[in-house]
Amino acid sequence: MKIISKRISKTDIRSALQTYNYYIDNSFANFEEKKLSIRIFTAMYNKIVSENLPFLIAKKNSEVVGIAFVNKFRNKSGYRYTFEHSIYVNPKYINQGLGSKILKELIRQCKNNDNIKNLIAVIGGSDNKSSINLHKKNGFNYIGTIKKIGYKKNKWIDSVYMQKKI
Repeated sequence: MKIISKRISKTDIRSALQTYNYYIDNSFANFEEKKLSIRIFTAMYNKIVSENLPFLIAKKNSEVVGIAFVNKFRNKSGYRYTFEHSIYVNPKYINQGLGSKILKELIRQCKNNDNIKNLIAVIGGSDNKSSINLHKKNGFNYIGTIKKIGYKKNKWIDSVYMQKKI
C-alpha cells in the first residue's frame, strides 16, 4: 500500500470522493446526509492542503483503498492547536488492517506539524466498535459520548469523542 499526501491527481480525488460518499449513503459514521459533489469535495481538499494540514490517499496498486484528513476542530481561536480527523476505508478493503496503517501515517504527519497538538476523533455511533477499537489501538483515549447528537435516516445517533495528544 502506498500513501500519497502531495500532488493528489484528479482521478484519485474522484475515487476518494466515492469512498467518502459511500459512508454518507451507507453508514452513520459520517453525519452528512447528501452526497458531496466533486466540486465541493475538491474545494474541501484544496482548503485542507492550503492550510498545510494532512490529506492522505492510500492506494493499493492503482486503486484508492482509503482516505484520511485533518480539519479544524472548532473555529474559535482557543482551539487553534486542536484538530479533528476523518478516516474512511474503501468498503472492499475493510478488516484488512488498512485503517490502522492509514491512521498511523496521519498521526506521523500530524507530529511533523508544530500547529497540531491534539487530534480528536468524532466517531459516529456508540456502536461503531471497529472505529473505537482502531483509535484505542493507535493511542487515542476515550473522552466521552454525546447521546443522540446527530439525526440521520430517521434515527438519532451518538457521537463518541476520543483524543490523542501529539
